[in-house]
Amino acid sequence: MKKNIQTVFLVIFIIAFIIVWHFLSLGRKTLIFPSPYEVFVSLYSIISSPSFLPTVFNTVRAVFLSFAAAFIPALILGIISKLVPFIHRLMEFVSGFIRSVPTVAIILMALLLLPVSYTPVIICYFVVFPVLYTNISEGLQNVDVKLIEMARIYKFSNAKIIHNIYVPSLKTYIIAGARSALGLNFKVMVTAEVFNFVNHRTIGAQMYMHKIQIDLAGIMAWALIVVAVSIIFDLLIKILFRENTQND
Repeated sequence: MKKNIQTVFLVIFIIAFIIVWHFLSLGRKTLIFPSPYEVFVSLYSIISSPSFLPTVFNTVRAVFLSFAAAFIPALILGIISKLVPFIHRLMEFVSGFIRSVPTVAIILMALLLLPVSYTPVIICYFVVFPVLYTNISEGLQNVDVKLIEMARIYKFSNAKIIHNIYVPSLKTYIIAGARSALGLNFKVMVTAEVFNFVNHRTIGAQMYMHKIQIDLAGIMAWALIVVAVSIIFDLLIKILFRENTQND
C-alpha cells in the first residue's frame, strides 16, 4: 500500500514537472530553451540511431572499469585499516584529502599529466575510491565488539566469525557505498568524457557535440539517458544484494 502511494506521488510529480516545463518553454525569449516535446523528439532520434547502443556501452564499460578498479583496493585497504590502527588513521587523512579536492581540478590535472585515452577511468577512480573506502572502513569499524567477544567465548572459528558477523555488518555499508559511488561515477565519467574528446562514441562526447551545435534539447535528452541508465544499475544493485541476503 505504501509503495503504491509513493508511486502515485512520483507520477503526479513527474506530470506536474513536465507541465511546468512546457509553460516555461512557451514564454522563452530565445530558440535555445527546448520544450518537453522537442526533448522527447531528440531523445527518440538518439535512441533510434545505430550508434546509440555502442555509445552507451562505451560509457557504461568505462564506469564499471573505474568502479572495479576502485572497489578492490578500497576493500583491501578497509580490511587492513581494521587490523592496523596506523593505516586506518593514514587512510582517513588520504581519503579526506581526495574528497576535498575539486573534481574539476582532478580532471584538469589528469588531462595534463596522464595518457588521454585513460583519463576518464583514472579520474573516476580518484573520485569514487574515497566513497567506497569510507563505507567499507566504517562497516568494519562499527562491528559490534560484544558479538565478537561472544563468538570467542563459544569458540567460533575465524571463518564463522567473518561469515556470520563481519560480512552481514559490512553488507549494508557496501550496498550504500556502491549505490552512492555508482551514481557519482556516471556523473563524473560523463563530465570527464566532455573534457576528453577523443572517442566520439561516448555519452560525454555526444553531449559536447550537441553543445557545439547549440542543441540544448539533445543535451537534455542525453542527460535523461544517463539518469535512466544510472537508475537501472542502482535497481540492479538493490536486487542483487537483496537476493544474496535472502540466500544467506
